[in-house]
Amino acid sequence: MANASLVPSLDADIHLVLCWFGRAGLAYIETDPAEADATTVVQNLLHGRCGWPLRVIALNVDEGRSRDVSEAMARKVHEIAEREDYELTEGTLAFMEAHSPRVVQPTLPLW
Repeated sequence: MANASLVPSLDADIHLVLCWFGRAGLAYIETDPAEADATTVVQNLLHGRCGWPLRVIALNVDEGRSRDVSEAMARKVHEIAEREDYELTEGTLAFMEAHSPRVVQPTLPLW
């Protein structure tokens, strides 16, 4: 029988990071299920361990759902980086730019 501490809970979100590897293409980063929580992914983004991240997907097997959490991750990375003065990699900066909410300026009526 497998050791229960080594088997990840199926009722917790597992986070997968899709990265761009240049000419090699796109792939989800190989992830130890025990380190696929949101906190670890944010730390990996802060420390540039993801190269060129494009998207973060959260899966919950027990609930039968998946969702794109890229915007929430980008927001959290921005918050921590600003507060703790992190120097971010180009890849992480591009990820944050791609997933930051856009501010739309109101259109002025023509008269």
